Parts: sequence; C-alpha cells; structure tokens
Amino acid sequence: MSARFALGVNTWQGYERLGKLPKGETLARLLELDISVDWLLTGHGNMHLTGNRPGLDTQLLSQIIDGVLALYAHDGLRSMPAERGQLISRIYDRLIAIPDDRERRGALRYALEQAREDLFRAGTNGPP
Repeated sequence: MSARFALGVNTWQGYERLGKLPKGETLARLLELDISVDWLLTGHGNMHLTGNRPGLDTQLLSQIIDGVLALYAHDGLRSMPAERGQLISRIYDRLIAIPDDRERRGALRYALEQAREDLFRAGTNGPP
C-alpha cells in the first residue's frame, strides 16, 4: 500500500501499527478507492463506501482532517485515533450542511477553536 500512495514503508506502518492518522490528501485518495474514512478512523461501519453516506465531500473532509491533526500537533496533545476520528466526523456532520464555501471555512475555524478549548478544559479538569 505504501508504494500505491507514494509513501515510505515506515509512514504506512505508522498508520497501521501505531494508529497515526494519514494526512487529508492520503485520506482523499483512499476515498477514491472506495475506502470509508469513517471505517478507517473509527473501525466501525462498512470498509467500503458502497452503502455508506452518499456524496462525501472529500475536499471538506481533507480540510477538517488537516485542521484536527494540526490542532493536536500544535498543542502537543495526545489522543487515541478513534477520538480524533470522532471529532473529525462530528465537525464534518456540522459543516456539510453549510452550502456556502466561505461560511464553511469560517465554521471550520470556529469548530477547531471550540475543539481546542474543549480539549484544554478536559486536560485541566482531568486527574493530576
């Protein structure tokens, strides 16, 4: 698979064995191969898109994934891949209903800022 996506073997093994999330561009290419990103990120549902949500907006999904990955990387936060996948899915579900691209970009910035605040609060209210 790493050769198919022009990725290093270690990069692909990081996805498979370490639970690291691929960048949005890689996920968009997986979508083109009929691989469900919901399944990939959460392990639930069908592996293939057939029968899943119709009309998945791969560009929007890529932007959300890149934003969530940047959020965790910038703030030095650690999480399980399933947590990141659920956050990505929740943001996508909210944003897909917004038809205007400009409004969508603003809503994405807001959603990521809200997620940052929620994660910070969870970190400060957690056990020492």
